[in-house]
Amino acid sequence: MTPQRLSISETPIRVMVVETHQLILWALTKLINSHRPGMEVVGVAGTQSDALLQLPAVAPDLVLMKYELAVTAHQTTLPEVLTCGRHTLLFAEEVGADTLASALRCGAHGLLSRSSSADEIVKAIEKTHQGELWFGREATCLALNALRGGESVRGHAHHDGLDALTPRERRVLQAVVTNKVRTNRDLAKILFISESTLRNHLSSIYQKLGLSNRLDLYVYAQSHLVTNTAEIA
Repeated sequence: MTPQRLSISETPIRVMVVETHQLILWALTKLINSHRPGMEVVGVAGTQSDALLQLPAVAPDLVLMKYELAVTAHQTTLPEVLTCGRHTLLFAEEVGADTLASALRCGAHGLLSRSSSADEIVKAIEKTHQGELWFGREATCLALNALRGGESVRGHAHHDGLDALTPRERRVLQAVVTNKVRTNRDLAKILFISESTLRNHLSSIYQKLGLSNRLDLYVYAQSHLVTNTAEIA
């Protein structure tokens, strides 16, 4: 049976796969290459250091890396040489609140789990390459559960900053979580407001929550319990 072609492009998405498990590395490589000409594997590595050595020669557009290789106790951000000019998609054993928060803090553009389907992996590669954030159904559910007043994913949540947000700012906050676009222009279109209005809202939200960017905001949203959910809807 001919593999389903999810992306057709004159210029394929150049992917480097970094994975310690040889069988998973082989499977990911075969999956990605089965979607030529939309995407192709241009390099594989079993360690982060090996990947860094290969980067100048293979020049990938996107790096699909095992989560445990990217996030360690001694490393809180991905190397600049790895993230500069390319997107990074992490592949974890399972997705939880801590996994999601760590992936965002280290600078990843997306997060997949071992339970992700082949179609989801391919779609995640396409979407992150286009500039969107991709955290899949599991990670998005974690964030929405926190926004809608579910169990705090980190135990005791702090409400002071969230309580200071206006209803409109809460709607912006929800839009940041539920829509994985990376540009203010796209987010403003979703909210039916101008970019300048969106920037004003984001600036106010950042100040109230003590944050500096939308990735930090995404982490904050998924790890804090939100009350008064009627204001968010």
